Amino acid sequence: MGFIGSANTVTIIARLTKLGREKIISSNNSIFSHFIIGDSDANYITSEVLPTGKIPSNSGDLGVNGGINDHIAEGVGVNSKLYVNSAPQTLKPVTTNSSNISKETAVVGESIVSGSNLTYVTISKSATTTDFTNLFKSLSLPILAPNVNTFVNIDSANGGWSDTPFSGLGNSNVLLSVINNDQYGELIDGKSIKMEIPIYTGYTTGGTPTGVTTYTLYSTFPSSNTLSMVLDGQYKDTSNYPQTLFGNQINVAYLVSDDIQRPNNDATKSWSTGYDTVPKPFSVGLKETINVQTVTSTGINSDRIAGIAYLDKGILAITDETIVNNIATDFSGDSATNIINTSLGLYYYSADTYNSVIDSIQNDLVQNIVCVAEPGEFSKTQNNTIGIYDDVRISEIAITDSSGNVLAIGKTDRHIVKCINDYVIFNVQIVI
Repeated sequence: MGFIGSANTVTIIARLTKLGREKIISSNNSIFSHFIIGDSDANYITSEVLPTGKIPSNSGDLGVNGGINDHIAEGVGVNSKLYVNSAPQTLKPVTTNSSNISKETAVVGESIVSGSNLTYVTISKSATTTDFTNLFKSLSLPILAPNVNTFVNIDSANGGWSDTPFSGLGNSNVLLSVINNDQYGELIDGKSIKMEIPIYTGYTTGGTPTGVTTYTLYSTFPSSNTLSMVLDGQYKDTSNYPQTLFGNQINVAYLVSDDIQRPNNDATKSWSTGYDTVPKPFSVGLKETINVQTVTSTGINSDRIAGIAYLDKGILAITDETIVNNIATDFSGDSATNIINTSLGLYYYSADTYNSVIDSIQNDLVQNIVCVAEPGEFSKTQNNTIGIYDDVRISEIAITDSSGNVLAIGKTDRHIVKCINDYVIFNVQIVI
């Protein structure tokens, strides 16, 4: 007797057809009830199978505004179908639980942002006739006097923030560093930002700058009861601080710098520790978190932050007054500080010396549809080039409704050869 081949699992990303997009909006995710397997890319007259990278696609990848296209045009289908057992049956139900939807985080990757992709502007609460002043509200920073007073003059023992790293959120002037939308994904990774900016080091009695240096800022989260290995998997501050600081849930991380104050005010420590230690900056790289309050008995000193990173807006808001009041522009001794003004009233550095390094992610909703081709199934085909001794060469799978209407199509990266006794599992992923 022959041996039954080992089970193989093939993961395929499927794209929704126009009908599939319409039905998922008007119906629900349980419409993906059946599947069809095809071999439209197989010419059995040749003995060679198509290797990885040589299967023709059904759609391009480019989306609107440089995004990713997940759709397929009308008129695309499976030209040559395999029969489940024998003609004319080509439809088979998907496995149970295929209607479950899960969230998956996809890493977009690292970007070094500079030049016109990284613009700056200083906003001030006192500039009541300036349009950019609206952004204090956009960023949920305190505007009204009682709220500002809570940050500037009231300490934590009395319900305020003046003795914490967050006191600077009440400052009147804020420097915004704005990252262009096409430089990051759905959310900037709040534990992986590195920013370099030029700062004047001194002035003549007449106010002319006499020197410039570089401040380096990093992003991190506040200290909490969260384990470091849990922090490794977070992309934003998930503690209770966003709610208490801003009055709503907001996607932020916090900017810190050795040039302002080292971690725990300890000269032997650095905020750069653990930077770019992927994927475990906290548990393996020993990345520092922010001490929110001083606890003298345990040797914990309150840290200082330089600002807030708004991870979905792509805005780095610097609140530290040393930086805001001394940001270097067009310093005669450093050509890299030369700036160019935009029509919006922002400016950017003409050189790429002063830049920001960011990572970003995208949260996808994924439906995993499991399609099983058992031994004895899908060994016969509509393909008129197949010979009596040929094993089928699978290159596509279509997800359908119960009537056989094609709702999504996915293609393999190579021919999947299925012998009659093979057991093949197709895990078809639809990203919504």
